[in-house]
Amino acid sequence: MTPIRPLERDDLPAVARLYELVIRSGTEQPPAGLAGYFEQTVLDQPFADPELPSLVYDDPRLGVVGFIASYPRRFALGERTVRLACSGQLVAHPEVRSRGVGALLMRAYMNGPQALTLTDGATDEVRAMWERLGGVTNAIASLSWTRVIGPAGYAAGIARKRRGRDGNPAGQAPAAGVWSAVDELVGRPLRPAAPAARSQPLSADALLELLERLKRSFPLRPAYDAAALTWLFRQMERVTARGELVRRLVRAADDRPLGWYVAYVPAGGVAQALQVVAGRGDVGPVLDALVHDAGARGAVAVSGRVDPWLYPELVERRCIFRRAAWALLHSGDDELLAAVGFGRGLLTRMDGEWWMGPHVLDAGALEQAAAG
Repeated sequence: MTPIRPLERDDLPAVARLYELVIRSGTEQPPAGLAGYFEQTVLDQPFADPELPSLVYDDPRLGVVGFIASYPRRFALGERTVRLACSGQLVAHPEVRSRGVGALLMRAYMNGPQALTLTDGATDEVRAMWERLGGVTNAIASLSWTRVIGPAGYAAGIARKRRGRDGNPAGQAPAAGVWSAVDELVGRPLRPAAPAARSQPLSADALLELLERLKRSFPLRPAYDAAALTWLFRQMERVTARGELVRRLVRAADDRPLGWYVAYVPAGGVAQALQVVAGRGDVGPVLDALVHDAGARGAVAVSGRVDPWLYPELVERRCIFRRAAWALLHSGDDELLAAVGFGRGLLTRMDGEWWMGPHVLDAGALEQAAAG
């Protein structure tokens, strides 16, 4: 019998111990809420599909020593519905890595009945395994963009990370006056002007209505329903370690809906865009609304994944581009791959593991999230 099988509810404590060991603290003593968090987001999610389950590697002697999370989605492609499988957290116990447990789980998952398998948070090691199994790299989606708002705060954040990585003492930080001088010299041109468009809170119903209007721009698009989308927003809001979840519908001066954005905005930090969506000719105003809103909430920059429909407008707005985690695809459907490759597929950070919190939430936040 194969040691790879679908995840069962009774496996959750073992999965939590494995994840704590490999990803979080390096011990096998997970916080009480970690198993419950996986239960909420993996087993009890409204997008769950029994034919696209999360998988475990169940060793006869050692028990559960490998895990790959599954986040299924249904998408529309023209007039047909297709199933997507978003590959999530992939972990293998250190004692069995030499057996290729991670690659075996990945191969089993990619060989499911879905039309397209994808992931957007892959390491170099995962990318190498993925491509050996017949997958491809989604090159443009493997880049990130950053629009700096406050250069002093942005530079200070980079310096703090570098000091932490290099082990330098905090006392070696540049003086506050240096950052003030940076802002005075280069900050003014970067401060976003008030946008011509206006924004309002984005409801699940408003997103679904506008998504239907944009089906010509995005033949491949999520087939959400209001209940599932509401659940998704609620779960995203609970990942408070990433900042406040901000979701806004953007309208032109004549009240015409242009598009929307969903982003995490931490005061004093870098906002992270999860979805920035608009039709042709309307992307610029939606981006401007996002950047201005993030700045008004105290963010020092806005960052996100480079989606094809955003790229021309990002260049115009003096964004910084760099390599991010690898975005990977696997499919035997050339129409699907072409839709993604030519920017006609609305695949964003909302439909994957990127926003999730098992590795960033503390014990208290995990317990709250697991409570439902």
